[in-house]
Amino acid sequence: VDPWYFDGPEFTLRSLVSQAIPSDMGYSLLRQNSGASQPTTTDWREGKEKGHIYTLELHDIPPYRDELFVPPRREVSPRLEMLLTGWSGHYSDALGRQDKLFIDWPSVARYVRYYYQEATKKGLSSLKPQVEAWIQGIADPQERIKVVLRHVQRDFSYLPYDNVIGDSHTLESILKEKTADNEEKAVLLAAALKTIGVDSYVAMVSGRNGGTLTPNFFSLSQFTHNVVVVPRPDGTYQWIDPTVTYAAFGWLPSKDTSAEALLLKTDQGELTKLPGTSEISTTKYRVRVKPRSYGKADLEAEVEYSGEDATDMRDDLAPAAEAARISYLQTWVAERRPGAALRAYTIENLDDVDKPLLVKMSIESPGLVTTAEGLVMVRGCILSCQESNPISSGTRQYPFFLMRGLNSEETVLIEPPKDMKPSGMPAPAVVRSEIGSLTLSCMSQDGGATRCARQFAARKSAVPASAQGNIRAMYDKIVEADRTTVAFQASEGESTAGR
Repeated sequence: VDPWYFDGPEFTLRSLVSQAIPSDMGYSLLRQNSGASQPTTTDWREGKEKGHIYTLELHDIPPYRDELFVPPRREVSPRLEMLLTGWSGHYSDALGRQDKLFIDWPSVARYVRYYYQEATKKGLSSLKPQVEAWIQGIADPQERIKVVLRHVQRDFSYLPYDNVIGDSHTLESILKEKTADNEEKAVLLAAALKTIGVDSYVAMVSGRNGGTLTPNFFSLSQFTHNVVVVPRPDGTYQWIDPTVTYAAFGWLPSKDTSAEALLLKTDQGELTKLPGTSEISTTKYRVRVKPRSYGKADLEAEVEYSGEDATDMRDDLAPAAEAARISYLQTWVAERRPGAALRAYTIENLDDVDKPLLVKMSIESPGLVTTAEGLVMVRGCILSCQESNPISSGTRQYPFFLMRGLNSEETVLIEPPKDMKPSGMPAPAVVRSEIGSLTLSCMSQDGGATRCARQFAARKSAVPASAQGNIRAMYDKIVEADRTTVAFQASEGESTAGR
């Protein structure tokens, strides 16, 4: 039975779920985040069928909304799930037994492996020559795995479902349609590796984007996607996530970092954890500003993405046609600088996932230059700025959840307007809260230019909702700091500080 969530996007006064259970079936119940409320049980009869009805009712439930840093819904929302553990007289081909169904993790592993193996029977003979063509002329074992992974990642469009059902289309169908979902990518990769003599296993992952796994509740609903595990000679595992299309070989996304997984190594299954990682994802902005008259400025921008920031950006840019890329980047620019126009762009290392992604843009932007009392003032933050506070002033119900760290660096070099020089430097800003910090400072450079540096970092964490006031106050100060301006005056004038 699909999990029932009691909350919604608005405050819920009353939410009720009822489920009839025939007497020849047995279910295990999981209640999460529902307080002391208990299901009620009443007798049920419909025709020749009889059994019980389970009912659970909750009142006055706070909304679950797509807020900044909101935890996974399974982590915080009131929910009820019912798991079929027994069915009198029913025989399961997948489990090879009668009556008992999902009573432990070995049951789940046996069930899923059966259907994955069935899916690979039809189409394996067609897959083998394709894989041999992919690795032609490559002798190194790791390079062969790397090439096979790259084809599975990029030759088959990804269908990003967020739950696992323990089933897959046949290899024949996957090869024909050139698509694979959150389970099928791993099924396809494991089958492809098998054709070149590489042993591997599929593992179902309870991604950190989905919530914490409940170890004594043996439900497929707790898993978000599959990965592939290649055993090493030293007894360790090489973990490969084929659901990330533009990732470097050996790299794991934040959803996998220290996530719990069910390894389908044998029919017994094995609960384990994926390795953690200390890799930092960063976006670096380098902007050269040439102020013009009438409040406009010409910008030469370079944006460098590394880690997960790069994989996310490649997901948007790499598969897009030229017109779609232009449209995407125009929107990207307009969201950061309203009214700005993209004049030209180049992209470097788009297909080379082992290197940072670099996007270079020429931009014309209004709103960066203002004049007052003989001074010309230019914004010190251009592309990474926080224009408004993203934290609601309403009472927050849930913790602040950061699945991965956020890191951005922006360096802005402002050329002085003609016949002008800086009129002092604005005061530096240092802002902190429980989730992260920001620094922004400006310094004069040779030739009358000014260099402003902005750095924001938020660490991977879960912070109680009680910190809302401090975090909101931090963002208020960030908004203020990001409005910092550098003032320029006529070269023969006297210096005055500008902000």
